[in-house]
Amino acid sequence: MKKILKFIYVFLIIGLQSLGNMSAVATVLEENLIKKNKWITQEDLIDAITLARIGPGATTANVVAFLGNKIVGFWGGVLATVCYVIAPLCVILAISRIVDRLIEFNIIMSALRGCLVGVCVMFMKSTFDIAKSVLINWFNILVFLVGLVVVVLFDVSCIWIVVGAVVVGCERVLKLKK
Repeated sequence: MKKILKFIYVFLIIGLQSLGNMSAVATVLEENLIKKNKWITQEDLIDAITLARIGPGATTANVVAFLGNKIVGFWGGVLATVCYVIAPLCVILAISRIVDRLIEFNIIMSALRGCLVGVCVMFMKSTFDIAKSVLINWFNILVFLVGLVVVVLFDVSCIWIVVGAVVVGCERVLKLKK
């Protein structure tokens, strides 16, 4: 029972600390689940992010469900998701009530737009943390750079880059086996 209460507490805290998109949330997950509690590994987190990004639905909620399931089992995934969602839901509802009343003030809107810089920093830090563990050889770096160039220059959907990376990765494994 003590482990479940701690589990609930940790995922409520993760929900409250999770600002921004999945890349920013990855840092919070890493801190709470890998470093503090040692419930998962870096590889578990990367696997969860990968599966969540190629699957349907909200990426962060999918990652939390995957990790909760990994830590405690099926009901752990459900409980982790509920805890992760409920805390920020309450906060954002309160904030939206306040912003609705203050939206006419230019300084409030300017402050909100200024937050984008902080969000970009969180996104970049998390992206670099993930890249350190993924871009570990020349092959991965090459696939990453080709995918990045194709997405940026030719405006190709990222799903095609994921599909292409899967094909290239499978092809490489098949060639190595021969």
